[in-house]
Amino acid sequence: MNKLNYLCLVALVLLAFSETGVAQQSRADSILTVFHTQPQTVLVAAHRGAHHQFPENSLAAMGAAIKAGAHILELDVRETQDGELVVLHDKTVDRTTDGKGEVASLTYDDVRRLVLTHRGTPTEHRVPTFKEALLRCKDSILVDIDFKAESEEAAMKVCQVVAELGMEEQVLFFLYDYRQMPRLHAFNPRIKVMPRAYSPADLAAISAMNIATIIHIDDSYYDAALIEPLVKKGIRIWANTLGQVDQQKEEGYALFFKDMALVNVVQTDQPEAMVAFLRKNQTN
Repeated sequence: MNKLNYLCLVALVLLAFSETGVAQQSRADSILTVFHTQPQTVLVAAHRGAHHQFPENSLAAMGAAIKAGAHILELDVRETQDGELVVLHDKTVDRTTDGKGEVASLTYDDVRRLVLTHRGTPTEHRVPTFKEALLRCKDSILVDIDFKAESEEAAMKVCQVVAELGMEEQVLFFLYDYRQMPRLHAFNPRIKVMPRAYSPADLAAISAMNIATIIHIDDSYYDAALIEPLVKKGIRIWANTLGQVDQQKEEGYALFFKDMALVNVVQTDQPEAMVAFLRKNQTN
């Protein structure tokens, strides 16, 4: 090996490893460190990506959310008639594409011929598969899977794709029914389960299972006396600012965190504005 090649090799090694000799963390790994060790730091979840700039759930919207500094990206996952997992929020393609029909009644070939619309106007963006979306997010941002397919087989398929890509630690699997937690956790304990709690009774039941590291709550029953023991237990608390709070931006966010001070993951339609608000107001 000549001197030039040797110096190039040394440079590559230095790029791959930090001064301590440990491989440098990806952005997703850094977010995970904060997720698990800094409960005082609020994490921002981008609802369907940065969809004010690009079509919702498009690869471009995902990239824009990462660029905006969001920590978590919400993806809506559905299954086509022939079993392909795609990222679309609605039951039908009518609102978000130039096509019509229910996702479950269309083949993947049908779906991939469609283009996504933005504010009613067709674009060059296509409906991504679940795998394409995960690959866009890999190492860059955590992923909240809002599973909207109807079969348990599809849910297991989602988990299999996550595992194939080595992204178990990077994913949250949102459950509308917390009673499904044990089964999903048993299938792959490395995938974080995020149940929704609709009441204080749900909170108690979820906490007793000792599975969830994050819980989606509603503001209707928020009470610091209920939430504080969960945070001390190491559980993240997720709530939404979608709608009026997002529309008010800084004023709305200030009131939101005043009323729900223990929330430490917030889902927003305005990731850039929320990130800017937290950078300005969070001292951690």
